[in-house]
Amino acid sequence: MRILAELFFMFAKLSTFSFGGGYVMFPILMNELERNKMATVSEMTDIIAIAGMSPGPVAVNAAVGLGYKVAGFPGVVAAFLGIAVPCAVIVTLVASFFFKIYKHPMVRSILNVLRPIITGIIFYAATGIALKNGIVNAAENTVIEKGWNVFVHGNQLFEIKSLILAVAAFFLLLKTRIHPIFIILGSGLLGIVLFK
Repeated sequence: MRILAELFFMFAKLSTFSFGGGYVMFPILMNELERNKMATVSEMTDIIAIAGMSPGPVAVNAAVGLGYKVAGFPGVVAAFLGIAVPCAVIVTLVASFFFKIYKHPMVRSILNVLRPIITGIIFYAATGIALKNGIVNAAENTVIEKGWNVFVHGNQLFEIKSLILAVAAFFLLLKTRIHPIFIILGSGLLGIVLFK
């Protein structure tokens, strides 16, 4: 029962204080998971990947995936309620008066400041995932194939295949109208070929 309460309150806190969408909450979630020892970074990265290619909001999908990993179906319910209830309450309260004040200069200023900050937080999350999963500056024991890696300083490496896939996905999203789901599915198929 204690683990269910921990899941609920962890996701309630994330839902209450993470502004800008599901990907913004991931750096905070990673810290919480490491502190509570609920999942490893590698497990959470897998959950995020599955959440990103599943239908629905990525934050809810990640909460459900982590809830199931930690405590089965009761964990799904606890994590889902933790992430959904604060969001529903806050959006209802904000929507009731936001459209009356959203043109106010102070509100516009707040929103203008939040946009670049949220972008920075998402970039921080992506960089953290790359570092912790051996894509950039991987420790030698996390290397998939030495033939595709570049030694930088002693035992620090770049995992070239993963780095190429990350850069390719970035440019496909930037320069084409391909839906992210198709990029994720295509990356999964490439992963079967490149990392078997």
